[in-house]
Amino acid sequence: MARLLKQGDPTGTRQAGGDHPPALYIGVLTVALVGIAHSAIFVRAADADPIVIAAFRLAIAAGVLAPATLLFAWSDLRALAGRELRLIAAAAVFLALHFATWIASLDYTSIANSVVLVTLVPVWLALYGLLILRVPMGRLTWFSIALAVAGSVVVAGGSAAGGSTSLGGDLLALAGGLFFAGFFLLAQRVRQTVALLPFVTLVYGSAAVLLWIVVLALGLPIVGLSTTTYGAIVALALVSQIIGHTGYNWAVRAIPPTLLAVTFLGEPVLAALLGWVYFSEGFGWPTAFGAVLILTAIWLGMRAKHQSFQTGPNGVK
Repeated sequence: MARLLKQGDPTGTRQAGGDHPPALYIGVLTVALVGIAHSAIFVRAADADPIVIAAFRLAIAAGVLAPATLLFAWSDLRALAGRELRLIAAAAVFLALHFATWIASLDYTSIANSVVLVTLVPVWLALYGLLILRVPMGRLTWFSIALAVAGSVVVAGGSAAGGSTSLGGDLLALAGGLFFAGFFLLAQRVRQTVALLPFVTLVYGSAAVLLWIVVLALGLPIVGLSTTTYGAIVALALVSQIIGHTGYNWAVRAIPPTLLAVTFLGEPVLAALLGWVYFSEGFGWPTAFGAVLILTAIWLGMRAKHQSFQTGPNGVK
């Protein structure tokens, strides 16, 4: 869930290209993709309440990042303004809601359905641009949105045939993507003035605090869980959150947009494959067909956005 934070590096500088061999960036990106794709696997292996899993995940990630932030970005922390802190707090609310709903979705629907539907973030962002910012949309963007909606209907239709529980899981996954879109919009604003390392440390830590308040208020069990559950939660924080998301943010400095789009689309495909490998969890034709429609829609939407950046005011590239 949190793979869209691509705005800069820990020092706050954005490089057009990298100072390392291209093979290194591709290698790091590949490892990061595998780590992120394992998120659903670790969640499925953890036998705990979704809010507990989310709270542990973010708390561990923040705890690991905090020493590096204090050591290398202390001046950035001290320079944060009140407006920036308020935006970080708001982003933390959306991030906490994202993880809580998406992780909960895996209790009710398949890994394939959950990961495919939560990746609709670009569609939510496009709709935000259209409805709130009044940004004019080209035909390709409109077509991609319609295709994504059609794919979601196909996937949800397959779940509805399997019972209301599966459909509820799909809706939770959709909500998780919607909350992450809100988080991303706030993160974009914050990252204009705040470096990556202090931002992620504060937003992870703040979201963890919010989730732990809910955990304690509801009296959810956090002790006496199985060794497998604790191991899966630690792996979720270290592999998916730290290695996956941090590696992704580091590698995208020198990754072309086209390759970046391919890796983004590869996550739900790889996650579904891992679900089959680890849990023998298959999926029916509605999920497969709907996934093709949704991933195609995201690809077209990214192409449309990329073309809009390349095209000048007179339509000349």
